[in-house]
Amino acid sequence: MHDSRIIAAAGRCHRFAICLCMVLLLLNGCAAVGPKRRVPPPPPPTATVPPAVSLPPVEYKAVTGPAAGIYAEAEEALRAGRYSQAEMLLERALRIEPQNPHYWYTLGMTKYRQGQYPQAVQLCLKAESLAASQPGLLARNRELLIQAKEASGEQ
Repeated sequence: MHDSRIIAAAGRCHRFAICLCMVLLLLNGCAAVGPKRRVPPPPPPTATVPPAVSLPPVEYKAVTGPAAGIYAEAEEALRAGRYSQAEMLLERALRIEPQNPHYWYTLGMTKYRQGQYPQAVQLCLKAESLAASQPGLLARNRELLIQAKEASGEQ
């Protein structure tokens, strides 16, 4: 007789626990949740670039060659301020056409806009060594080279 009372009490306790869990689940589903706040994304990093440095004009663009499409994508990324993407695309273009001074110049400009002035200087020097027959690109490259040297503290 004593065992049957224990078994009956355990059964009631088990049913009570199940009922309590169901009530808690129902109440949890009815809980009012306020509207989720949308956190605005952080603004993109801005580089302090003098406005004088810009992409080469149309007449200086490399529009032919096996990496011209990649270069066009890189210019677009650079104009949009996506410097890491532009850098990656320009490095890919340079693996295809390592003797193209436009690509070296534009990569130098990308590094300049990222604030990596010593690298920009080196890339401009490389572009200068390859652009002997392109006076327009040479002039633009020299302008960037001077600004990168000043920004990096070189004279």
